[in-house]
Amino acid sequence: MAQLFLVGSLRVNPLAKPKNPLWFVAIAFLLTLPFDFFSYIGQNFLTAFGLVVIVAKLVFLFLYIRHSRFAWHFGVAVTAAITPLSLLLARMGSAPEERVHSHPLFGLGVVIVLLVYLWHIRERYRHYVAARI
Repeated sequence: MAQLFLVGSLRVNPLAKPKNPLWFVAIAFLLTLPFDFFSYIGQNFLTAFGLVVIVAKLVFLFLYIRHSRFAWHFGVAVTAAITPLSLLLARMGSAPEERVHSHPLFGLGVVIVLLVYLWHIRERYRHYVAARI
């Protein structure tokens, strides 16, 4: 009788909705968005690039919420192109006291982890979106 209970408790709920594989990237973007607002808007350092960073993350989050098939592509583009460039530009300043204090190696480590994760889930996300259509 104990074996029947154990086998029955290990069954997967077929009615459970699958989790969006991009949740990890969405959380990373949500956690960094307030820092972007503070860095680019709060410190009167608003530039066109600052707006691009903020808008790109907001567009990704919109695509993520809509379960768009372009969310993965946009996440890769933001992670691979915009984030390292913003880390580089944040380190640059006209004087050392004006530079944003950050740890670029930590930031690049996060970017690499996100890119590896995005590459790893590409097929899973494609199947996730196909199942929702």
